[in-house]
Amino acid sequence: MESWLFFALLSTFLFALVSTFDKYGVYDKSNISNQVFSMYVGFSNLVVGILMLIIFGFDSFLNIYSFVGLGVGFIQGVGLIILFWALQKNDVTRVMPVWSSYPIVVLLISLTFTSEELGYLQIACMMIIVAGSIFSSTSMKSYSVKINYRNLMILAFGMTIFAISQVINKQVVQNIPVTQAFGLRGIGVVFTLSFPFCTKANLKEFRSFIFNWRLSRYLFFAETVLATFAYLTILLALLTGPVSLISAVSGARPIFIFLIYYFLSISPVHIKEDFNKGAVLLKAISAIFVSIGVIGLGIT
Repeated sequence: MESWLFFALLSTFLFALVSTFDKYGVYDKSNISNQVFSMYVGFSNLVVGILMLIIFGFDSFLNIYSFVGLGVGFIQGVGLIILFWALQKNDVTRVMPVWSSYPIVVLLISLTFTSEELGYLQIACMMIIVAGSIFSSTSMKSYSVKINYRNLMILAFGMTIFAISQVINKQVVQNIPVTQAFGLRGIGVVFTLSFPFCTKANLKEFRSFIFNWRLSRYLFFAETVLATFAYLTILLALLTGPVSLISAVSGARPIFIFLIYYFLSISPVHIKEDFNKGAVLLKAISAIFVSIGVIGLGIT
């Protein structure tokens, strides 16, 4: 297996664990608001990013790619705010299929504006993975609610700028150390993910939540510990692998989340999750698609 594929899969799995902890350890136990959650994620990235730069240092802050690295964090913060907003306004089965298609945008951008070249078999494997990711995020239930095209366009914009940030990130790690790219991204993301929500009321709720270790420990483990390793591994993947294929593998996170949920539901932990036969069948088919695509990438 190529090293970039290993790191991409590891990052996807770690981010799936992050999502699991966020759901069952944070939201279900603390009722934290989305604003305070965004503040924590942003400030956590800032602190870890600064520590990373202090420990490992940086080549030159005046390097153009250092400023670009800050910009990656700024852009990703905007994209994540739009994603959180969309999940508040719409059903997850409407939002995630759109968001999971961002690797296609990455492919179009990277093939048009960078020197990246992919074979037809690699592109086919990528499309199989993306298809599996989209199917895994849909539901077999029928909905009578009309599509809000305004919300859809805003979500598409967020997905597009997130895809752009992935392509830019590839160029950043090719020109500055991974630890420096990580640190600068952490500093950049706080400007859009945290500062806009720093009202007096939110800061008061944020402080109360942080000092309540019984509740905040889950968020600390998920968004400070696990997310750090998850993002570092995706940067390591970008060092040697094609950004479009790495994005496709990263888009398979819903498959890992489902598998984690399923095994937890039959374990002594026994989370409360409804797994009807239709949903299990759909997820199983999606997992097969993703597996075929990943195996194909591994042998090409």
